[in-house]
Amino acid sequence: MKKVLDEIRKAVKKAKTALIATHIDPDGDAIGSQVALGMILEKLGLSVSLYCADEVPRAYRFLAGTEKVKREVFPQNNFDIVFVVDCSVLDRAGDKIDLRKLSGLMINIDHHPDNSQFGDINYVMKTSSVSEEIFDICQYFKIKIDKPIADCLYTAMITDNGNFRYENTTPKTFKIAAELLKAGVDTHDLTTRIYDNRSISAIKLSARAMLELKTSPDRKIAWSTVTEKMMLDTAAKGEDLLGMVDRIRSIEGVEVAILFREDKGRVKINFRSKDRVNVSEIARRFGGGGHAKAAGAIVEGPLDKAQEKVVTEVQKQLEALKFLV
Repeated sequence: MKKVLDEIRKAVKKAKTALIATHIDPDGDAIGSQVALGMILEKLGLSVSLYCADEVPRAYRFLAGTEKVKREVFPQNNFDIVFVVDCSVLDRAGDKIDLRKLSGLMINIDHHPDNSQFGDINYVMKTSSVSEEIFDICQYFKIKIDKPIADCLYTAMITDNGNFRYENTTPKTFKIAAELLKAGVDTHDLTTRIYDNRSISAIKLSARAMLELKTSPDRKIAWSTVTEKMMLDTAAKGEDLLGMVDRIRSIEGVEVAILFREDKGRVKINFRSKDRVNVSEIARRFGGGGHAKAAGAIVEGPLDKAQEKVVTEVQKQLEALKFLV
């Protein structure tokens, strides 16, 4: 990948301005990597703007620099480079703004195996999180990693590899984590801020959603639903669903967990796999994508029809795996 990094260096050397965009419904990797990259580019002398169609989740707002993430970009603004991070396809950045019209050069930085290579320059690697690639960029440019950058990268890393639980965690992941701790990351403080500051609305919503829990006859598939009424009744926001589908996956015997969320006539779907099922393949059948163990998609409603189609497809995948045993 040195050749790609050389191309990025040439582009950055010529540039004065950059926009960094990430995906809708941003997670820790999206926000942490986006903000860290912004800090790195600023140290290289660029004027940087940060864009996300949705607001930064409350769990990550303690990170320095997140206040710079804006939900709009003035149409008259043109940039020398547009960076897009943590998006397997450009559509994941949303449809509020046509990012291609904002610059003649787009750099795609991502770690999803199904990335569509949509950039003019594509820095796409199979890593635990985009944060590993941002770390490599930082090292390549010989930028000293200070505590704000380290906090962002560590947050991005642990929220995408399940606190080093998932199989995408490698020896390199731990080596990078060690460097981030040397730069000043306080693991207890950071993880407490991320995981132990849930809102009352989030807890109420989780309780309501768990009451809706359903399973397949063999209990290999478990799913739950969050309706718009439930969101309204609990005064919850999208970020309050953080970790909900993972709790469903934690049920003994469950191989695939699914969370359905009603949203303005559409249904947002989160998939999680415990072992053998590649939920990214399932998500792609519904226009989505992601990783083998964590993926997502958005389909048109109504909710009950979406559930029926998705659960049926997951059952087919499980039957195919049984057949191959």
